[in-house]
Amino acid sequence: MPPKLKELLAKLTDSLKPDPAARDEKQVAACLTAMADYAESDEGRGYEPVGELKTAIDQLRKDLNAQAEATRKLQRMGLAVRDHSIKVMGYKEIMDLRRVGRIFRTKEDAEGFAALAARSIWGKHPAYAEVVSSTARGMADELTKDLDPGVAGSGAELVANIYMADLIANVEAVGVLFPLCDRVPLATTGQTIWPKLTGELTAYPAAVAAKLTESAPTFGTVTMTPVKWGTLTPVPNEFFRNPTLLAPLGQRLAWMSTRAISYAFDNALVNGDGTADYGTITGLLQDASLSAVTAGAATTIATYTGAEIGAVIAGVSVDYVTDPYWLMHLSSERTLRNIRSTTGTPLYERGNNGEPNTIDNYPYKTCQRFTAAGSVGAAAKWAAFGDLRLSHFFGMLGAIEFAQSEHARFEYDMTVVRGLAHADAALKDANSTVIAKTHA
Repeated sequence: MPPKLKELLAKLTDSLKPDPAARDEKQVAACLTAMADYAESDEGRGYEPVGELKTAIDQLRKDLNAQAEATRKLQRMGLAVRDHSIKVMGYKEIMDLRRVGRIFRTKEDAEGFAALAARSIWGKHPAYAEVVSSTARGMADELTKDLDPGVAGSGAELVANIYMADLIANVEAVGVLFPLCDRVPLATTGQTIWPKLTGELTAYPAAVAAKLTESAPTFGTVTMTPVKWGTLTPVPNEFFRNPTLLAPLGQRLAWMSTRAISYAFDNALVNGDGTADYGTITGLLQDASLSAVTAGAATTIATYTGAEIGAVIAGVSVDYVTDPYWLMHLSSERTLRNIRSTTGTPLYERGNNGEPNTIDNYPYKTCQRFTAAGSVGAAAKWAAFGDLRLSHFFGMLGAIEFAQSEHARFEYDMTVVRGLAHADAALKDANSTVIAKTHA
């Protein structure tokens, strides 16, 4: 590779290192322009792979522009992109709300969200407007001006921009597994392409005055295409008719939908078989690309030995995994922590002297989407060990959308509210996560 091209590649690499939200887009654009100019120069045209270089520059420009736009959308929703991942704002506050089944931070926000839902009913049933307070009606009129124009007509008529951060953040907070993945913003309902590293640099020894051996990283791509995930929630019209119920209605609509969407994302990431039932996502327990460590003799979780648990841990042998953890059903974690040694000493139970709450010195995260311990039989995959941030991409496309219809359950005097989200997951690196499997 020509020295000048190496220099330009190094500058481009340095300009891409910062988080997307903190990246200097002008600097990146200048680097790409310099590389394009080099490709057109006499020296560049003499470099044999120059055609591939031009194609790569054009594609990188498109991908970076799409990523920048997606990042800006996330920022408008009250989310941040740090360490190349989506971060939830105010996580502790969100978790406190979740414990009591609430989504919105204030009663006024919940009322406003419900007022938007009731607005269309007022239009066709004026009598409702006489019952529901004029304050709520005025609130709905005002919030209508703040609807996100980016998804007009797709269900956003109930979601003003001021609610989007709460709705998205609660989907993130309720989720157990998918927030642990490498979170990436998806740009369109079509394909979004993300690069992945497939080969590292190699260091070669050389004498003091000898020439160094060249090496270069290799890259591949992961293509993600979001699938529509939806909920349909029938709501008795009494909620719409009574102004004192507007706040509970707003909390109920948002809570039920965000909880269901989070559940579905986690379930697909664990049990997805690549079919439409799981949004075409192939999950941890179904992905043949992930290595499965089979127990030497244990056909149930309760009969695992310390050596067999250690074998699962050793299954992740790549050095770049620096923050691995166990992923399993809560009952499996409880079962493991009751295992005794041959002398009756607990292998993994927390000690009275303040020993860490770990399994063989590694932290764990429980998710009820994994198979419960009592249902794990012979030759069954039941847990994962590794780092999802390294092994999986998970992306969402913009907003969560809500719409409604008073016709779907007209005979029941109910209004049906629809929630929509668009997301996809993809395997990024099969070497950084392994699966635990019982003996046949």
